[in-house]
Amino acid sequence: MVYSYEKYLIVFASTYHGYYMEQMFNRNEIENTLRKAPRAIAKSCHSAIYIKEKDLEKALKLLEKSRVSVEGVYEIVRIGNLLDYKKLRVK
Repeated sequence: MVYSYEKYLIVFASTYHGYYMEQMFNRNEIENTLRKAPRAIAKSCHSAIYIKEKDLEKALKLLEKSRVSVEGVYEIVRIGNLLDYKKLRVK
């Protein structure tokens, strides 16, 4: 389930990296939710952190500082009741 306020998701190959970044985001006041990544964009063992649109830049800066490898950053596109995912190019 994706909540209406969640606009982006960051996918990690390692659940450990997901847990680590969840804590990092919490310490830096970025609201987030850690869940399994959608099957449409990742294997079943991947985890994803869902964030609000206003927190994307701050989250990307923290990721860069942490040096945690990311499988991808995606924008959640809502088309009626359906969801699609647009992969973003990040540095």
